[in-house]
Amino acid sequence: MSHPAPVIHSVMLSGKDKDFECSESDSVLKGGLRHGLAMRYECSNGTCGVCKAKLIKGDIEKIKHHDYALSTDELDNNEFLMCCCAPKSDVEVEFDLIGDVRSIPIQEIQVKIKDIRFIDDNMAIVSLRTPRSKTLQFMAGQDVELRFKGASYRYPIASCPCHGMELEFHIRRFDVDQFSQAIFSKTIKAKAKIDLLGPKGVFVLKEYSDKHMVFIAWDGGFAPIRSLIEHAFSLEMPNPVHFYWAYPATDSKPYFDNHAQSWRAVMDEYHYQTIACEFDRSSKNDCHKVAKQIYNSLDHDLINQSEVYISAPAEVLIYLGELLLENGLDESQLIAAPI
Repeated sequence: MSHPAPVIHSVMLSGKDKDFECSESDSVLKGGLRHGLAMRYECSNGTCGVCKAKLIKGDIEKIKHHDYALSTDELDNNEFLMCCCAPKSDVEVEFDLIGDVRSIPIQEIQVKIKDIRFIDDNMAIVSLRTPRSKTLQFMAGQDVELRFKGASYRYPIASCPCHGMELEFHIRRFDVDQFSQAIFSKTIKAKAKIDLLGPKGVFVLKEYSDKHMVFIAWDGGFAPIRSLIEHAFSLEMPNPVHFYWAYPATDSKPYFDNHAQSWRAVMDEYHYQTIACEFDRSSKNDCHKVAKQIYNSLDHDLINQSEVYISAPAEVLIYLGELLLENGLDESQLIAAPI
């Protein structure tokens, strides 16, 4: 027996040129996050009250209980918790979005290891889960510090902000990184509790640009690039996306190649190219040579009319940035983050 299709309504943000679709079975918060909106919330279960909004037009329905008590004045003002209410018609609501990275406070959260998947002997995909009462607020492309029994390191978040409770990290084993050593020695296992501090960084999307978007990643620099691209997809940005992924020529392909390939099925104008480079991930790399290899593989006419996002080791990033700027790229179009 087939189930009826969910009823979809439009949610318009009062005073802002933004709207999104939300079904009657989803909370307004869930619908907005799924569409990439930088919404303020902490718990998503009706405890904190941070996701309060005002209903301007239309009808909503409370779909789950919340412990947070709205005052009489708030109820008289048509205020409600977005995490616990769904639209019953097209609605207009009023609430503040996160403006930029400066608007997000540094948060300290104890999280739990949900899963560790070893891609090979030197790369692990680590999934973390925050408490329901304390999800992480962050913007796509940002990073956090992870701590466990004195070992700590800073990692970019590989997942999209639309999944604030489920965080993914791509952790490569390095001798100088004691946290990664604890992952690969299996000192840190599933269900272990670790501390998270963040978010940090300004490697974020220029959401209002109408230019092509070019993303360039070196190996594990894919993590923040993935967060940015999937956030752009959530926002339904129409900008064409071009992704260049540099990886060691000694590998057969990048470690998450199938995932990068899969974006072709969900984005109309998505172009993906791998760049096999001569490097061994050690600090002895000829970074100038690697930067030149990446630069020679790019479509330079496209680059100069695009927003260019680069996630690579600092030395490669500096050399590659210099080459791109010398070739005519405007400095305002270059957004970069060292890994």
